[in-house]
Amino acid sequence: GRLEKNRANFLKLKEKPIKKTTEVCSKKILELYFNWLKWLLNQKNYSNNTVKSYSYDFKYFINFISNHYSIDKIEIYDLQRLELRDFRSWLSFLKSINPNLSVKSLARARASIKSFYFYCILTKKIKSSEIYNLSNPKLPKNLPRAVPEKQILNVINILKKEKNKFLKFRNTALIYLLWGCGLRVSELLSLNTPQIKRDYLIILGKGKKERIIPLLPEIKVKILEWINWKKQNVNIKNDVLFINRSGKRLSARYVQKLIESLRNQLDLDKSFTPHSLRHSFATQLLMNGVDLRTLQTMLGHSSLATTQHYLKVTNKFVEKVYRKTHPRAKEH
Repeated sequence: GRLEKNRANFLKLKEKPIKKTTEVCSKKILELYFNWLKWLLNQKNYSNNTVKSYSYDFKYFINFISNHYSIDKIEIYDLQRLELRDFRSWLSFLKSINPNLSVKSLARARASIKSFYFYCILTKKIKSSEIYNLSNPKLPKNLPRAVPEKQILNVINILKKEKNKFLKFRNTALIYLLWGCGLRVSELLSLNTPQIKRDYLIILGKGKKERIIPLLPEIKVKILEWINWKKQNVNIKNDVLFINRSGKRLSARYVQKLIESLRNQLDLDKSFTPHSLRHSFATQLLMNGVDLRTLQTMLGHSSLATTQHYLKVTNKFVEKVYRKTHPRAKEH
């Protein structure tokens, strides 16, 4: 009976429009909310995309509490009194409005609200919260999916045949940097021309941590082709490396659409994504003898454990080569 009642409540909540955070929160909560976002950016050094995602999660959380308890303007007291079952109901609500919501998205939503409560406790606005008794989900440990070199070369050949020179030079340089330097899409799109040195790149990664990546001559050539063509043919004066036709910084969504279009043209697997090019970079370096610490530095991983995931991929490759080449393995 309780489950049926919960389902009925979720259906009612689904029908209600999602209001802006400013409409649902009291002035004190709003002040906390905006200070929290600033803290994430300036103290925690989170990226703009991460802060936007946390803000998005907070909006859904605060709307759920408002509808769940029929509160017009949520006060600090309302957040303080929430019990463990309230947080569980909120996660169930998220699943109900989006059945395809991944475990990772749910984990991020949980992390977002835990972060907000942590800030509230840090600033002594509330004493404690039951959210810390909420167990963490077990995230699936998916192995990185690298793209075969042949497929990447086929993609580059398609870009070389592009008749529009703006698209040809820009998108070729873009793919070369993703694949040849192992950049995250956010790092790629935040690049400015002064970050490109004679034989290396200066990258600002997660947490605004700076790292240096060697720049191979072939990749440097493609970057310079795009920069020189842009200077001669585009009447826009700024240091942004990858721009759209309006001269503004290219969006992550465009890169996703570009890869999707190339994938469809070549009938490639859905695992071919912008991030899979970064996986290819890492996998190929490991296969050619790069040590884990060096790879960790080049990828900008804060933890070596993250880099070690690539070992599982390369171990399969090593085993395959061993079975194919060792004389004793051939006999059996």
